[in-house]
Amino acid sequence: MNNALLAIAALSVVCGIGSCLEHPQGRIVGGETVSAHFVPYQVSLRRRNGIRSAYAHSCGGAVLDERTIITAAHCVYNRLEQNFLVVAGSDVRTGMDGGIVTRVEKLVPHELYNASITDNDIALVFVSPPLPLGQRKIAAIELAEEVPAVGTVGSVSGWGLTKEDGFGSPQLQQVQIPLVDSTVCQAAYNWRPITEGMLCAAAPGGGKDACEGDAGGPLVVADKIVGIVSWGEGCARPEYPSVYASVPYFRAWIAEQRAKHA
Repeated sequence: MNNALLAIAALSVVCGIGSCLEHPQGRIVGGETVSAHFVPYQVSLRRRNGIRSAYAHSCGGAVLDERTIITAAHCVYNRLEQNFLVVAGSDVRTGMDGGIVTRVEKLVPHELYNASITDNDIALVFVSPPLPLGQRKIAAIELAEEVPAVGTVGSVSGWGLTKEDGFGSPQLQQVQIPLVDSTVCQAAYNWRPITEGMLCAAAPGGGKDACEGDAGGPLVVADKIVGIVSWGEGCARPEYPSVYASVPYFRAWIAEQRAKHA
């Protein structure tokens, strides 16, 4: 058995204070259980705090090709590659449940990532060995070319908290929420900028959202990834939309990094 598979024994630890709660954004509230069969691009980033620590779910991500995962910069910024594993094709937060585990070869957060305002919150994760696309509920997702119209409903998936200050879901969850205008989003967050590299989504009246542990996961419209779960105030609060890194805005950067690390 190879080293990556041996590491699976350490994957059955729930996300704790020292891992998932370091970045208080990213969350699925008001959603429903979904199989990876329907979201085959979804992955779990598992991270350990040191060589003697167990791997635990820390963030979500999405498969772009057999070697490339897209996620949020804050999930990997100032981290070491050897402390990550990627689990694909699994429905569960811990263990594998028939999925595939692979090691991280390279972490590439955006070079202009700004932690103080969570701007340019996008990263690529290059894995080895490659993921077996088309097998075990694993498939790549295409990048959206442009941001959909306001009101378009997108799907967000992940294993995050099911309510604010609650617990992470052991099973993969999905929720549908509509995109909102950036000016509405900026009015809600009047103390920090909503930049061109961000887009926002919110359910009318709240109650549906991404939550802690969903960070880095995909916002999908028409089978294309539109956004990456980034930040927000609380979880599913009606007055605060959730904020995503805008994938269309970063298409050129993504292409450049994929070519560089091919």
